[in-house]
Amino acid sequence: MMINQGVSSRLLDIRDLTIDFNTDEGLVRAVDNVNLSVRPGEVMGLVGESGSGKSVTAKSIMRLTPGNAVIQHPSQITLHHRDQDINILKLRGRDLRTVRGDQVSMIFQEPMASFAPAIRISDQMIQTMQIHLGYDRDQARRAGIELFERVGIVNPEQRFDQYVFELSGGMRQRAMIAMALSTKPKLLIADEPTTALDVTIQAQVLDLMLELREQMGMAMIFITHDLGVVSKIADNVTVMKKGQVVEAGSAEQVLFQPEHSYTKRLLDALPHLEDLPEAPKKTPPPLLSVKDLSITYPLAGNGRKTEYFNAVKNISLDLPEGQIIGLVGESGSGKTTLGKAMLGAAPISTGHVQYHNTKKKVKFGADKAIKRKRLAKTAQMVFQDPYSSLNPRMTVRDIIAEPLEAMNITKNREETDARVIEVAKRCHIDVEHLRRFPHAFSGGQRQRISIARALVCNPKFIVADESVAALDVSIQAEILKLLKELREELGLTILFISHDLSVIANLCDWVCVMKHGELVEQGTVRQIFLEPQEAYTQKLIASIPLLDSPEGRPSNTPELVHIAERPVCSEARVGV
Repeated sequence: MMINQGVSSRLLDIRDLTIDFNTDEGLVRAVDNVNLSVRPGEVMGLVGESGSGKSVTAKSIMRLTPGNAVIQHPSQITLHHRDQDINILKLRGRDLRTVRGDQVSMIFQEPMASFAPAIRISDQMIQTMQIHLGYDRDQARRAGIELFERVGIVNPEQRFDQYVFELSGGMRQRAMIAMALSTKPKLLIADEPTTALDVTIQAQVLDLMLELREQMGMAMIFITHDLGVVSKIADNVTVMKKGQVVEAGSAEQVLFQPEHSYTKRLLDALPHLEDLPEAPKKTPPPLLSVKDLSITYPLAGNGRKTEYFNAVKNISLDLPEGQIIGLVGESGSGKTTLGKAMLGAAPISTGHVQYHNTKKKVKFGADKAIKRKRLAKTAQMVFQDPYSSLNPRMTVRDIIAEPLEAMNITKNREETDARVIEVAKRCHIDVEHLRRFPHAFSGGQRQRISIARALVCNPKFIVADESVAALDVSIQAEILKLLKELREELGLTILFISHDLSVIANLCDWVCVMKHGELVEQGTVRQIFLEPQEAYTQKLIASIPLLDSPEGRPSNTPELVHIAERPVCSEARVGV
């Protein structure tokens, strides 16, 4: 039988869970004898680096593991509800609806990949509620709009009928939360739901999820590699490494009195705002200057008049030679557009960019274009996602060598190979790995390859656009250390674009803050983080999810207001 009668103080029990994947090389173990429990109303933080097995463990609760996954005996996943126990691993076909949606919902990391892009959000949510709650279309529509309003979406009736691509990143994540809550689940699985969000939107989403937990009596499994976020939201923490649970306990115990060396290493890799670097005694001369720079894009006209969007508005800025300059702001603030303009990769409407201390004068702007090939020897870019920016059909050697060959910097293959090996070693890439393809590497290793490609033509200026945003904290720390080393060894000037202010604080010498296309504040790291002048900057800094002291954490025992109970299913419906 899959349903047993009994009473449990736990909502979910996972016992001896072991999952292998069928690969060309044979069985590969992804989850190894995992045991964990979740109580009603509890928020459990499930943390670990990429490949630790945390997402596979969570997806197995909803039976969403890939087709090549093999769940080994004697694995058990039991969902408790009132006096019923459901053995999830024995459910088949339509009976899985007793778990998916009815009792357990999931917020995925990327909402754009979770919604059907060609179907309105309203149609997707209405269909879900009709299936799981038995609502008619009008009931489902009213409930959906109410949920949109509840998760803080402005103009909920209008937004409800839009497509997912018409919403901003923060709005999409809120819509995903509303979709997950629409079936009134008892357990919500949130898989890296705030990784790609700005600090202010992230703070809003975390507050919203805690508020809904208290209102609805809902338990959560919150999957993340950000221990600062865990400290804000979790009651208990489970730490995974290479498929195994290495430490588990209360948030206070795991975060502030860790026992396992791996947990300690994750905590040590967290950026901190203490001991901020002192400003240089003497500011170096600028490597490049931006003067009165504006970038305007035409929008779709209404047939009579073309409208315009001002992405960057009249910015003047000097970037000191040999320093790391942080450029921060929320999504849509214009920081990436400004970075591209400095590389000649965005059309300049007014103003200009000028590079100093170069062999030939480099100046371009609204009245003078620049040959990108010429500028590429001076300035390069490291992109956010190395997997999509590296050609999957080229070996690492060819990827790094491509700029040398495209710009005729080296004379022959021997000279090219020597330069590739030199740069690979400098970026801590194993020379033996140069024959491999990008898919064979982890995210951190691929980012090292991207940095090596940017450095191979010996530029003076690098734009790093959100280059550590998707990396685990320990891998992130390695890349940040590498960037500091390269700055010291090569005298590089680096524009580091990021929405993660804790990273900016630990890496940069100078910080510039953008809002709605304008430069609202700039200064040394200590000035910006300890004495911010603008209200917008103050709001950004207040939103940083730092690791709080135990005394500063919220109570672990909120007053829960439970939603109306619904039976899981009848025994006849679920039977074996």
